[in-house]
Amino acid sequence: MTVSDLVIEPQVHTHGGVTPEAREYAREKITAAVQHASAPVLRVRLTLDAAAPGHRVDVQADVNGVGVHVHAVGSTMQEAIDLVQERLRSRLRHLRRRPTHGPRPRPA
Repeated sequence: MTVSDLVIEPQVHTHGGVTPEAREYAREKITAAVQHASAPVLRVRLTLDAAAPGHRVDVQADVNGVGVHVHAVGSTMQEAIDLVQERLRSRLRHLRRRPTHGPRPRPA
């Protein structure tokens, strides 16, 4: 079994008039994005906010003890979801290039 074989179900929270279709679309997109993690994804929290100015999507993930947070605002919920998916993939690729996957050491 590889890391990408592990599927974590995002916890989805909504604010404002988020449709069930947008909720499902976001869940699918974020689930696909976390497949790019090189370490186990322990938790994913997804917040869809249609009440904010624009449509805002926040993703907080725990990748083997490393916190990852990305957000995006779009003119539509779908645009915001697509943007946040790409940002999450980018952040996960960046983590892959780090020498270790634990929390960063604190400066002395």
